[in-house]
Amino acid sequence: MPARTLRIYLIVVLVLAAVLSVVGNKSHSRWLGWASFAVFLGAIVLYASWRRTALRERRGRVFDREAKTDETRTRPDQ
Repeated sequence: MPARTLRIYLIVVLVLAAVLSVVGNKSHSRWLGWASFAVFLGAIVLYASWRRTALRERRGRVFDREAKTDETRTRPDQ
């Protein structure tokens, strides 16, 4: 799964955890409080997965200096 998709899922899960927490606190429901905590722990796992995937994708890109230079022009040090 691409890092961009994982980031969107992470945001959705964090919003869900926040909503569950607010609703649980307003209704004084321990069950919803624990559910929001469990969803938050899932978000932490998803965050770690997102960071690993983003790093893997970034390292997979090849940067070629020669592809962006114009060989016909002189460089400033010449």
